[in-house]
Formats: sequence, C-alpha cells, structure tokens
Amino acid sequence: MPSPAALKYHIAAQKARILRDTATDPRLRPILNSQTQVYYHSALATFVAAWEAYIEELVRNFFDVTANPLDPKFHAVHTIARNTAERSLKQFNTPNSENSRNLLVQYTGYDPINDWVWSRRSMNALATRQMLNDVLQVRHSFAHGFPIPACSWTQTPTGKVRLTAKAIKDVDALLQYLVTVTDLGMKQNIQTIYGIVTPW
Repeated sequence: MPSPAALKYHIAAQKARILRDTATDPRLRPILNSQTQVYYHSALATFVAAWEAYIEELVRNFFDVTANPLDPKFHAVHTIARNTAERSLKQFNTPNSENSRNLLVQYTGYDPINDWVWSRRSMNALATRQMLNDVLQVRHSFAHGFPIPACSWTQTPTGKVRLTAKAIKDVDALLQYLVTVTDLGMKQNIQTIYGIVTPW
C-alpha cells in the first residue's frame, strides 16, 4: 500500500495528466502550438509541485510512524527533530535530486540514492538523478521567462526545443517511478532501523 504522501501525489499527478490530455484532445482542434504549450507547461509545473509535496509529506509520514510518546526520552528527541524538520520543510522549494535526497537523509536517515536506478529505462542512478534535475531546470526556465533548455526529452524529432505530449509522459513516468521506489525504500528503512511495520 502506498504512503499517505504517495496517495496525495497520485491525486495531484492525475490533475497534471488532465492538462496533458486536454492539449491533445481532438475535440479542441484546431488548437495552436502556442496554446498546447500552455497546457504542457502547466502539466509539468503541476508534476513538479506534486513531487515537492510528496517529499515534504513523506518526511511528515516518517515522523508520524516513528513517534513513540510512551518513551519520554525518545519522544523528547523525536519532537525536537520533527520541529526542526518542519522549519526546513517550509524553506524547501527546489526539489531537485540533491535537495530531495539531502532532506530525506537529514531528517529521516533514509538515503534513496541506490533506489533511484531506473532499470526499465536503462538509466543508472546518475542518469535518473540528472533527468530529475533537467525537469526542475525546464520548470525553472519557463517559470522565469527563459527559453526551455535542450534536453533529449524536450526536443522534437525535427530538433525544435519545446514540450510535447511525449515529454510530459516521460516526466510522468519518471516521477511515478521515483515515488514508488522512494516509498518502498522509506518503508524498508523504517522497518530495519526502528523495527516498525508501517501501516502503508
């Protein structure tokens, strides 16, 4: 069963998929390329926001599951750690691979780096992290009015640099994969370190 953070991610990701699908809906033809870009940009921004919210909520899920108010000493330290994490979560706004990993390691002790290997797409941990960073860079670029950077997934077969339905599907697949393996990794980490079987 997915974590509460993953369940929230799936709801938000579905909204991004609606935006992507709307851009390719044949009932809206004719639609200008510039208009489809608005939908694709919105979909990408929604996926990135969902990923950021997932990482933040997963840290909160960790503290919820590991709480033990019956042990006063542990509870005191746990509460201090949780409050410190909450302050950092309020400042977390660039969920690239480094920042996401650092947040998880620092506040939960779980390091997802070895789990972020996307074998199905023949991407090692470095390539997977690079694609996540590229997604964040693309989102940053159009959010601040800069041209979209040329990445393998942002170029059309004719060489134009823009977002496409396929590019958004690739982003969707990447983030869905990362949520799934991060969830499993966190669950196993909690069980190994704390001896707690999570309810998710």
